[in-house]
Amino acid sequence: MNINTKKLAKTTIPFFLIMFSVVFSSLIEAIFENAVQLSIMAALIVFILFAIIFKRSFCGFLCMVGALQRIVGYIGFKLLKKRFTVPATLDKYLRAVKYIILTGFVALSIASGKFLLQVSVDDVFEQYSIILPGLAWISIMLMFVTIIGSFFIDYFFCKYICIQGAIAGVAGRFSPSGIVRCEDKCINCTLCTKKCPSNLEVHKMKKVISAECFNCQKCIVVCPKKGALTNSFAGRKIPLVLFVAMAGMLYILLTFLIPLFL
Repeated sequence: MNINTKKLAKTTIPFFLIMFSVVFSSLIEAIFENAVQLSIMAALIVFILFAIIFKRSFCGFLCMVGALQRIVGYIGFKLLKKRFTVPATLDKYLRAVKYIILTGFVALSIASGKFLLQVSVDDVFEQYSIILPGLAWISIMLMFVTIIGSFFIDYFFCKYICIQGAIAGVAGRFSPSGIVRCEDKCINCTLCTKKCPSNLEVHKMKKVISAECFNCQKCIVVCPKKGALTNSFAGRKIPLVLFVAMAGMLYILLTFLIPLFL
């Protein structure tokens, strides 16, 4: 049987072009997806390492949403002349919500084989709609809920909803750093407790080890007795300014170094 090679070539070339385009596009998609997954992993590693070393310092003075809440809270205080505190029992259950959401993200990440658990410096809300991209309105709704909540309650989003805060809280339990109260110098004025945005009873603690501490340093700043409250790292006292500088420098360093190894 005679085969017209020219005709066969003309017939098969489009087929091979289609196959090549499919394979090539799949390859590009796989490479891109892998790169995205690596970048997500890098960000998560940076965040966890930072939390292990400096606890929730990211929440205290590096997070953009935290800054937004402070601004909204300041406006709320000026207009209402007071801040609202959620009843202790309800507060306890509401704080558990962020850990439940975190557990759900981890479970879905394991089930899907993808890093659905993301961390972000400037768009914390985006992660809540990443599972269902068609429901981007969830992020917008959360932003409005955060603004309204922060108008009345200090660090509303950080306390009850933020997944990143939950991650930092868990990782921070292994941290060598923390705020220490010197019982001999403490005058029990309770200003630290009153100023704490997380409503912790700092004046009763020898060391603040709670996962709910934002490490915002407000208790140290407001303390009238020098040396009564100090930052401690691996058993050594660190001045407030140095602690903040170390935390900021380490976060920047990790942010640039970790991606180089992935």
